[in-house]
Amino acid sequence: MRGDNPTIYSALVMISLFLVASCSTHIPPEIKQPLEGSPGIGEVRDTADAFIAKKVRWGGVILDTENKQDTSQLTIVAFPLKDNGQPRTSDQSTGRFIAIVDEFLEPLVFNSDREITVIGNLLRMETLDVGEFAYVYPVVEVQQYYLWPVKEDPVYVDYPPFWWHDPWYPYYPYYYPHYPHHRHR
Repeated sequence: MRGDNPTIYSALVMISLFLVASCSTHIPPEIKQPLEGSPGIGEVRDTADAFIAKKVRWGGVILDTENKQDTSQLTIVAFPLKDNGQPRTSDQSTGRFIAIVDEFLEPLVFNSDREITVIGNLLRMETLDVGEFAYVYPVVEVQQYYLWPVKEDPVYVDYPPFWWHDPWYPYYPYYYPHYPHHRHR
């Protein structure tokens, strides 16, 4: 007999499995890893010819989803990416771009205000109107994308005041001597 406690070993195994499971993620490694030499949207808009057919990794918030006959077109407001590839939304956008995906994308799922990160090749520049302003969009042919999970707002619960649950708050025995549990005998 070894004298070792099997309960301790089983607890350590369970903790190890929990830690390994909590560290794993479902984000594709290509989305997490920054691309070497990937230009920013500002660089592409300034000198577009130098970056045509260059691979880019951009992300942002979906503004519009439009399905064509064989592709889907996403208009995305771009934001800088965090270390894991998720867009860092703020009030400072780096511009807009169009992502072309070779499949049908459900507009109810890929709706406005959803965060997405795409990897693909820069196809061309396209000028479209934003209101009355002519805006030059970089167009990316998407090879891989990741739609980030919806951020759920914390639920606000209106709890009653702390004294609501305490039947003896603040001076129960003094103010309620007639209560059945505290009758004078």
